[in-house]
Amino acid sequence: MVNFQIIQESIPKNDKIYFSFGTVNYEDRFCLILETKKIIDIDFIIVELINTVPTWVKLLLNLRNLIAGIFGLKTGKLGKISKNHEILNFKEGQTIGDIFIFIKNKNHLIAELKDKHLDFRFSILIWEKDGITKVYLSTIVKINNFFGRIYIFLIKPFHKLIILNFLKMLSREI
Repeated sequence: MVNFQIIQESIPKNDKIYFSFGTVNYEDRFCLILETKKIIDIDFIIVELINTVPTWVKLLLNLRNLIAGIFGLKTGKLGKISKNHEILNFKEGQTIGDIFIFIKNKNHLIAELKDKHLDFRFSILIWEKDGITKVYLSTIVKINNFFGRIYIFLIKPFHKLIILNFLKMLSREI
């Protein structure tokens, strides 16, 4: 069993997640810190993120997508993604479903979804040094209208639970 710690912290103001985004109405950043000799990369994190989604989260996302579809909003569907890293080949500038890959390299991913009610970006950043690995998950949101305000109010508690759950699950896989 790997010892790990999860902390919440502020996103540094010079972080690339802010580049050309505009007004930020909500932001958060969580960091998983653990000791490991295993080298991990963004593709590993993406595969784990998608393939370890608990049933309760899938149910919430399906409900969200059903309601979003009624209002003509994007659902952000990604489809089936393989655990095979050779098949998983997201590239910077690529769109997967409704999600645009803004930045992607070995240790960093920033993706975004822009919609009528709100725009959001999320970032995954991996930092490794001297046997310590940190995985940062950051989110920023720009609310575009009244419905975006209602949406962020409703989703915010679940967002935090989902991120913390994912980081705990990830700590078991590293």
